Amino acid sequence: MSEEHPDPDLAFALQVTGFELATEPPAPGTPLARILAFAAEHGYESLTDEHFDLARLGLL
Repeated sequence: MSEEHPDPDLAFALQVTGFELATEPPAPGTPLARILAFAAEHGYESLTDEHFDLARLGLL
């Protein structure tokens, strides 16, 4: 486990579940990048479940 993570409990939970905390922006063209771009333009409060579905399909 990395000693650089400020929260060892979170680092352990992420490790045992197979996840890691990203420190860089998502790659362009990914669903998460599309969601973040939409939210930056329209505000996070305007996101709906449909937006996430569209992002996964590459239509957002």
